[in-house]
Amino acid sequence: MRKKAICKWLLFGGLLLGGILFLVPVLLTVIGSFLLKGELSLQGYLILFRECFPFYRMFWNSVLYSVSITVGTVLISIPAAYAFKFAQFRGKNVLYIIYIILMLMPLQVMILPNYIGLRDMKLLNTPFAIILPLLFSPLAVVVLHQYLRECDVQVVEAARLETNSCLLVIRHCILPQIKVCIFAVGLLVFAETWNLVEQPLLYLDEDKWRNLSLLFSEADRYQAEVILPAAVLFMVPMLLWYLLFREELQKGLKL
Repeated sequence: MRKKAICKWLLFGGLLLGGILFLVPVLLTVIGSFLLKGELSLQGYLILFRECFPFYRMFWNSVLYSVSITVGTVLISIPAAYAFKFAQFRGKNVLYIIYIILMLMPLQVMILPNYIGLRDMKLLNTPFAIILPLLFSPLAVVVLHQYLRECDVQVVEAARLETNSCLLVIRHCILPQIKVCIFAVGLLVFAETWNLVEQPLLYLDEDKWRNLSLLFSEADRYQAEVILPAAVLFMVPMLLWYLLFREELQKGLKL
């Protein structure tokens, strides 16, 4: 018993230390955004809102990419996960393994094929260059499929006896059972697309389509006073997402 108690306290201490280490840069960023030449000031935020006009365009570009990719990915991933679970076709297991392999591949492996495909379709330097390749997320399909394994199959089978429409079965039988997982997947996809850096740098030439992440990767182009306030505002959407859907994220990822 004493050994278990020691292990429990060591685990708690390790998690606490990890949490503190994670919070330190966030707190320093927030505090630094209110400091100007060593004094408390809102001048950085005033300069950002009054003089750094590219911030507004980049912020709304980030919203456009993140929302459209998240919604599109969820709409595509739900029927794909349903097909992997309930459809019967040759090569299904092999195709699912390919999905897992694609999910595990680093981003750098897919950059060149995506660039060539977008170039041939003449989509470079357009919003579709960012949105289109990210709509088909293997991660979303795999997570939803894993969650579907715990769903009540009998309800689905009974519904399939009443109708041949997969969309009706998904709407009335699948969606109510995987609602929390959908929110969890949406949060993961939103977080990934909100932080995009490599794709906008490589696929976009015009500043009018660039997202907010590039403001920090090209910080030397902007006034130093606006970087930390912009970083704080950059964190706000993700914090709101987590606070609003924290329970769904926890429940949805309990596979």
